[in-house]
Amino acid sequence: MTTLSQFPKPEADQYEGKRKLFLVPIFTLSPDTPDDGQQLLERYWSEVRDHVSNLERSLTAAAHVYHEMVSEEGDEGMRLIEFLNIKGYPFIQAMCQSAARLEATEDLALVHENSDWQRCLSIGLMSENVMSTALEGYRETTRKRFEHIVSRIDETLQEGEAGVLFVREDHGIQFPANLQVFYVSPPALDALKRWLGDQSRAAQSGQPPQDSEAPATGDTEQADQSGEDEDTEADQETENKASE
Repeated sequence: MTTLSQFPKPEADQYEGKRKLFLVPIFTLSPDTPDDGQQLLERYWSEVRDHVSNLERSLTAAAHVYHEMVSEEGDEGMRLIEFLNIKGYPFIQAMCQSAARLEATEDLALVHENSDWQRCLSIGLMSENVMSTALEGYRETTRKRFEHIVSRIDETLQEGEAGVLFVREDHGIQFPANLQVFYVSPPALDALKRWLGDQSRAAQSGQPPQDSEAPATGDTEQADQSGEDEDTEADQETENKASE
């Protein structure tokens, strides 16, 4: 795996006047998740905060916040985030109390329709025709949701500004070519994904999961401890454009 310290620090001049989006993966854990998983998620959000701060220092402060499943702005939107993303909420709240504005990111009707199709699929449908209809409905509303998210970013993110999008990692959003996307991937992200994978495999096999919360890599941990992570955030620059 390529370590963070191997990527060059972004030159601010390179992105002068361009729209920039910091993409932060989000994860949902149930309240009864074991303590090691909860602690790992807390570590992840602590590192996300540091990495986004590094990106803001290198490029520009985030002026807009976008969050999956949030269809309101202001205080009502923040209450939704507190419910949906309790571990990430303190960081997002701090951003919105500073220079960033929380935007209404989703269309509520599409969110409800998408959720209803998902519930249909989750109950275990017996009819192949009904299953096909539900699957198509879910895929279509998911596509429309993602298109709406992109349209909201296009409408609100101005030239030279930066925004932060909080969205699940397996999203299918297709970003426009004139948007510079920086993928925020701190060391704890890999550790968290390994832990979740172990939990999933253990649930399927009926065997207790092995302890997988080891440091991501020696090199990455050294970069974090020595302060080299300031060089890295745009390290993770992936111009997640339409093909990605």
